Parts: sequence; C-alpha cells; structure tokens
Amino acid sequence: MNYKNIYYKIIEKANNEDKNGNRSIGYYEKHHIQPKSLGGSNNKENLVKLTAREHFICHWLLIKMYDKGTNERKKMLYALWRMYNTGAPDQKEHYINSHAYESLRIEFAKNVSEMNSIHQQGINNSCFGTKWYTNRNTGESKKFKEKPVEDFWIEGRNLFHGQFEVLRKKSNWQKKNAQQAWDLYHSGTYKSLFEFHKAHPELPQISRFFETWIPLYNKIKIKIHGHGYRMLPNKDFIGKYE
Repeated sequence: MNYKNIYYKIIEKANNEDKNGNRSIGYYEKHHIQPKSLGGSNNKENLVKLTAREHFICHWLLIKMYDKGTNERKKMLYALWRMYNTGAPDQKEHYINSHAYESLRIEFAKNVSEMNSIHQQGINNSCFGTKWYTNRNTGESKKFKEKPVEDFWIEGRNLFHGQFEVLRKKSNWQKKNAQQAWDLYHSGTYKSLFEFHKAHPELPQISRFFETWIPLYNKIKIKIHGHGYRMLPNKDFIGKYE
C-alpha cells in the first residue's frame, strides 16, 4: 500500500477545503506536513488544518511510511504516542483498535529498550549484568539479571513516566463507553447499527467499536452477503458483554 500517496491526498484535500473557506468554522488542529523532527519548519506552507481524525490518521501514516528500525519511524512512533496520550478522553476520533494498540505499544517498548542500552554498557557500571524490563500492563519498570518468565515483561525501561498507565486508563474508559453504547442500542428500536450510528455520530465506527470491546458481538453478529454484519436490538443482551 502506498502510504505516502494516501498521506498527501489527505493533505491536498484539507488544503483545498481551507482555501475554499470550508475550514473557517469548527475545530481543527495544525499539522506540520513535513514533521519538525524530520526537518520541517513552522512556515505557513508547511502547515495544514486537519480535523482531529485526519490528524491522527496522518500521524499513523507517517509511521507506516518508514521501515521498522529506522530513526524516522522511531520519531514518528513517538509523535503518535504523545498525541494518543495527550488527547482528551472525549476525542473519540483518536480511537485505535486493540490489535493496533498492542503492536504499537510493543514496538514503542523496543525503542525504549534500544535507547536504554546506550547507557547500560560496560563492566564498570554498578548495574552491570542487569537489564530494565517494563510491565506492559502497568508501566512498572524493574531490573532483572534474567528475563522474567511472564510474557508481559518487555525489555526496556518506561522512561516516559506514567504513559502506560495513562493508556491503560484510557482503554478502560473506551471499554466502559462501548458497554454503555451497547446497552443503549439494545434498549432501542433501531433497524441497524448504521441507523444507530446516525443517531449518535459522536461515537466511533460502531461495528468496530463493538468488535474491539464487546466479545458477545463477535459471537452473535450475522454476516450479510459479504457486505458487513447485522445485529438487531435485543433487550436480553442489555448488560451482557462477554
């Protein structure tokens, strides 16, 4: 997939709408087309007004544009990580599914590990023979001489003090929000998830939202001729998520 092409199409569309005056009202975020960490400037030509969703997608694409292990990708990964953590809980456009979140978190932890290894070399080091490991569920960092047997310990120290805890709390918020949306849907008389989403545009893509946070949805959804899934409201499902 040509991520660079997709990225610049979003930028071009936003710039055209801005020139036509279609982005003069509403909430928008400034985005550096060429990221500052990659040499971009604050010049007007390098700035574009994006919606919160477009801004998040563009930072995601900037990661995908570079190969794993490159300095460019590491910088873009950190930029997205900061955006995801600093976004307000009600900015639902910054939603990211659990699989992508897990992959991103593991790659981020590996980058932290590489950064630490520079400072953890030499037999004169008082901690020689030990390594930092971070509990990816809690963000807690500890030193061990051997890698812990539990798979939730990832090599590297959490240098960003609390970032993992912030994400954990945000995930709990998203799960609770999905459960509330689930109960709201099944307490109504909606004919489809699409109709429900039209009535509640503040929610993320509702089918993906349920797929990620409501295990029961994946068990009862009905495929419609290869064009998505269907699930009719059922009051028996209120309060049931597993």
